[in-house]
Amino acid sequence: MRWNDRHKPLSLGGISWNVINRHINYLISSSKDAGWHGQSNAGKICDMLETGIEPDFQGGGNSNSKMIREIEKLEVSDSGLDYLFSDLTPQQKLCLLAAVLADGRKNEHGQAPSNAAIVAMLPGYAAQLRMKAPHKAILVNRFEKHVAEGKSRFVKRVEQELIKRDI
Repeated sequence: MRWNDRHKPLSLGGISWNVINRHINYLISSSKDAGWHGQSNAGKICDMLETGIEPDFQGGGNSNSKMIREIEKLEVSDSGLDYLFSDLTPQQKLCLLAAVLADGRKNEHGQAPSNAAIVAMLPGYAAQLRMKAPHKAILVNRFEKHVAEGKSRFVKRVEQELIKRDI
């Protein structure tokens, strides 16, 4: 996915790229494991609390901090960045987030999945992003239009917020 100036930290492109990636990390983090397979940390912790077993954080490595973050996330309904996507339609938001998520999953040749591959896996990306999958299949050209329009609206919203905050 082409995103101008995403590697320039203080540019509009760099800031908006960091914001969208931070939001995506929040959305997919609860499905990441800290040693358990097939079940999220939040789900495991909820199961432990429902059965009366208090979670113990005796795991090694970084698992303690991961579990503590998961417990803290149970109290937070969103990342606090969702308002930046309010100008996007649900389809634009899903397509944009899926495109950015797919961009981070490059193959051994350093290439991100093609738009056709992303469209084919869109229900899977929607599940990872905790969003509703589209009711009917999206064509590749429609996906590309949703991504372009969603990106344009998102970057404009980030720019407005930066101006409003006088940054």
